[in-house]
Parts: sequence; C-alpha cells; structure tokens
Amino acid sequence: MALNPRLELRQEQRLALTPEVRVRLSVLRMTPAELAEEVAREAARNPFLLMDPMRAVSAPLPLTEDLAAAPQSFHEDLRRQLGLMDLPAPTHAAALLLVGELDDDGLLDTDIDVLAAELAIDAAPLRAGLAALQRCEPVGVGARDVRDCLRLQLEDRGLARDAALATLDQLAAFARHDWATAARALGLTPAQARERAALLRSLSPRPVTAGPTERVALLRPDLRLVRHDDGTLSLAADDSARPAVGLDAAMVRRAEAEGFAADLLQRARALIAALELRGQTLVRIGGWLVSRQAGFFAAGPAALVPATQAALAADLGLHPSTVSRALAGKAVDVDGRLWPMTVFFSSALPGQDGPVSARAVQRRLAELIAAEPPQRPHSDNALAEMLRAQGVDIARRTVTKYREGLRIPPSPRRRRLAADRRGE
Repeated sequence: MALNPRLELRQEQRLALTPEVRVRLSVLRMTPAELAEEVAREAARNPFLLMDPMRAVSAPLPLTEDLAAAPQSFHEDLRRQLGLMDLPAPTHAAALLLVGELDDDGLLDTDIDVLAAELAIDAAPLRAGLAALQRCEPVGVGARDVRDCLRLQLEDRGLARDAALATLDQLAAFARHDWATAARALGLTPAQARERAALLRSLSPRPVTAGPTERVALLRPDLRLVRHDDGTLSLAADDSARPAVGLDAAMVRRAEAEGFAADLLQRARALIAALELRGQTLVRIGGWLVSRQAGFFAAGPAALVPATQAALAADLGLHPSTVSRALAGKAVDVDGRLWPMTVFFSSALPGQDGPVSARAVQRRLAELIAAEPPQRPHSDNALAEMLRAQGVDIARRTVTKYREGLRIPPSPRRRRLAADRRGE
C-alpha cells in the first residue's frame, strides 16, 4: 500500500472568545458580593493586581454563618463537573461561558442565537456547550424554562424525548384528574396515567432551590439615589459596592522590561477594564431610570410607569442580553431602602389616564387583598371589578395570574385560613 502526501482544506469550528470578552460578560452579571469574592480570588493569584482590603465588599452574614464553612456555589460545582468531562476545547469554553449566564435557580434565560450574535461567534459551539451543561447535576440545570426543566427530568427518569414532551402537553388534563383524556393522548391505561401524574409531582420546576441551611443572598446596592439641592435627582454609583483594585505599576514595568507573565498581566488589565465598563453601564442605566421612572422616586411604587428592557436597550444602544445581564442581581438604594433593578420594568395595562404599569397594578391588588375583611375575602372577579373602578382595564384571569405571582392563595383558602386563626 503506497502512502502519498496530499493537501486538504478542512473547516473547523472554534469558539472565538477572547479573555477580555469572557471577563466582561461574567463581571457584568455578578452581584457586588460575587464581584468582591471574584476580585479577591484573582488578586490572590495575580501579582499584577493590588486590592484595597478596606474597600472589599462582602455580603453581611449572621455570626453563626460567618463561623461555618461557606457552602460551594452551584456554579463552582458545575465548573468542576464540566472539568471532569472529556470535552473538546471549544465546547468546554462554551459550557463555562453558559454557567455564568445561569439564573440563581439554574435556568438559562439567555437565547443561544442571541448570545452568539452578541459575541459575533458561531452558535454551534454554544449549543454543544449547552448539551454538556445539561448533562450535569442537578438534573434540569441549563433548561430554558420550567417546561424544559421538567422535560429534562422526565428524560432522566427514563422517558424518551417525545414521550416526555407529550406528557407535558397533558398537564391540564392531569391537573383536572382527567385520567381518560391523558391516557388516550399518551397511549396509556388510566392507571398508568395516574402513575405518570405521580411522576410529574415528584419533579422540581427549578433545578436549583435554596436549602434551609444555605446562606441568604443579601442585596447590596450598585447605585444610590442622590437628591440634589436644586430638586433634581440622579442615580450615582455606590463606591462601597465596587472593589478597589488597580495595577502594581512597579510589577508591570518589570514584566514589560523582562517579558514574563504576559498572560497574567493581560488578565489583570481585562479585569480592571471589565470593572470600569460594568460601572459605566450601570450608571447609564441609572440615568435612564431616573428620566423614565421619575414618578417612582417621587411617590413610590404606585407611580411606576410601563417600561421594558427592550426599550432601555434601544435607547442606550445596548444589546438586549447585555441589559439582562446588567440588571441581574443588582439593586438601587432609594432613601435607605433597596429595590431590585428589575422592579422598574413591567408590561403595560390599559387605563383611563393612559397605560398603567403591571407592577403598579400588582401592588394595588396586594393592597386590596390586605384590606379585605378576613371573613369575606374578595374573589378574583370582585378584585377585577374594584381595579376597573380605579381605572385599570383588567380581566379576571389577569388578576388570577397576578395573585398567584404574589403567592396569595385564592379567596376560599384565605377564608379558611382566617377561620383557622380565629379558632386558635
């Protein structure tokens, strides 16, 4: 058999993420406490970084928890699991990137194609990275939504993908205990349909849930409301929320002269640039909030107006996923009270005097329920009529959705709870 040399052209997919981009994305999403921990870790292993310990930010914890060993975050555990997998380098890099995009409950609210467009990379490595991430524990991590989370858990319990999806399509029938309909649709007997319903009840809608022994994540403000003497308002960066970190100038000069540790110097500069960009982005968002939600800062949540993250992104010329990343886990200090930045965004409902913020309507709904007679709680229909009398055009089913979102039980259960309290 003769061996003849030949020249071939071959396409190869790579995840073209520079260290600067990776650091920028992760830093923007971090809360102040997470950011302080990450900067402290990096400063401990990078000789080019100098960190002021007096400005180090850490989430305040009860004394008993300060003395206990801090539990490992699920993000760190996922990175460890991915490191044990035999993954191609681009897939591993993509999976690590997606770990940083996960919400606190382990769901992935970032669209793969949107993220690929933002980073100007091929989406294929990201999809491969997502597939690897979804093989990690806990089952369901990396799911796009609750349905996807349940689907992954059903597949882990032995159902084929089509069977899992068909089962989820019958959630309404299961909720009604309509075993005949569910059995017919799934090709099961009624008894088997009941078993499938029991399987569903054993699943978790969120892959990550806070356990009773876990530390409570306390918000720290990234922005603080400033009321100026002339009556104007602004949202300024809260310096206590930002780690004070800089470059060791002498070490940098030595490294540049002798040509050593170029990768560590690059990491240090990327981190400092990412911190600057994070601060600038949040201050720009703060300026937009002051102009759009001036009523909130003057009169409170009842004066919230409809606003969307898409509108913010368009007005500031930012990518929508950048806005989502910047708002995650961030808070604003308004006169000593912390408000999550996401509270300023909600859809619009029609009202007599123009659109009304859905969040403002939810607050009104909570106030109506809080003021109701305990023995005669208002039904969702009655609540809808009361809100319409206040000028909000709202349907009963929307009231039900908002009430459930506020974790308020329906009127019959509220009546029973009131009766139980009277009997104590």
